[in-house]
Amino acid sequence: MENQKNDNLNLLEAVVQNTEMGKNTLEQIVPMTEDPAFRAELLRERNLYRELNQEPTPPSRPAAARLRARASCKAQHQNGHRHENAHRQIHRNLAEMLSEGSSQGVMDCIKSQKDYPDAAPSSKRLMQKLQDLEEENRLKLEQFL
Repeated sequence: MENQKNDNLNLLEAVVQNTEMGKNTLEQIVPMTEDPAFRAELLRERNLYRELNQEPTPPSRPAAARLRARASCKAQHQNGHRHENAHRQIHRNLAEMLSEGSSQGVMDCIKSQKDYPDAAPSSKRLMQKLQDLEEENRLKLEQFL
């Protein structure tokens, strides 16, 4: 019984940490994007992380550390074509970074499920929902590479 309680809390903590990282990262990256389709995809993902983050969890669990993503493009003295190429490259780099983060998220979900086999079925479903979200995000971000 105690093992099940610990596994459940640990699995839920993994969900909280992963969704906090996803939504916080996207909140910082969205303002850096200019491409409307890419921006829309990032906003969709951020909203899904927010929703999943609001699923019932123990109220005393601490939030994950804030991830700070910093990127800037100073296209001073560039002609319009070079400026456009620079922004396209930034979007590709951001898409690649986020895709890699989602891939890592999938692996983290798999490891957590194996590490905490005695977690409650509802917690396991929540973790599976997160894993599915991470995989969907990874696939959608590929179009921006």
